[in-house]
Amino acid sequence: MTRHWHDGLKVGIPQVDDDHRHLFGILSDLERLSAANGATDPARVEAALRDLAAYAREHFEREEAIQAEVGFEGLEENHRQHVELTLTLEAFIAKYRTGGLGDDATAATRIREFLVIWVEEHILKTDLRMRGRILPWAG
Repeated sequence: MTRHWHDGLKVGIPQVDDDHRHLFGILSDLERLSAANGATDPARVEAALRDLAAYAREHFEREEAIQAEVGFEGLEENHRQHVELTLTLEAFIAKYRTGGLGDDATAATRIREFLVIWVEEHILKTDLRMRGRILPWAG
């Protein structure tokens, strides 16, 4: 499953678009790790998951701050979805640490498959509602 950043995901706010591009970059790192066919370094998987969780939190804070600044009507729902993903990602990481997702390559694949769909769907169904409603220089 290869899904990557593309221009159809642009919301028109450079900072948010850059964040989304970066998130897809981290997900691509997980894809490379999962392609290692069992030769995956657990420390690299753990580092990628930590980076993803930290960057997602930073992105969510930035995006919600921009939305709050302009009184965006979708802020509450967007925040709810961000909290839900954060909790899901934390659960994935905890399960990974206990070996509950299989070997490292399998775990990276399972986490990435879920997250790439979630992130893309979230952008398409929630974040794109910002397009044209929040000026590109907001934030």
